[in-house]
Amino acid sequence: MLALFTRIERKFFLYKEMSRMSDDIHTIIAKAIKRADRTFFNENYTKQAESVIRAINNAGWGIVPLEPDPEMLKSGRETIEIGRHKPSEVAKAVYAAMVRIGRL
Repeated sequence: MLALFTRIERKFFLYKEMSRMSDDIHTIIAKAIKRADRTFFNENYTKQAESVIRAINNAGWGIVPLEPDPEMLKSGRETIEIGRHKPSEVAKAVYAAMVRIGRL
């Protein structure tokens, strides 16, 4: 599984599984905001943010921190199996475990 990374803030990366490419991230976010809150005054930004995160996750994207936190590192460490493995398989397993824990 390949991933596409986009820097969205100083602390987070947005990543996407390449096998699930449909709309670009801007379209996904715009549609989520439009669906979340149809009021013209007194917008509910928390509701919009939750809708955006849910839409991003449903589209195969994920928001993860730029630097792994202790839980992410622990998850990655626990994924490593003893024995002979291809480096790419180890990297993929560690990455997946860390993203799963760190994803918003």
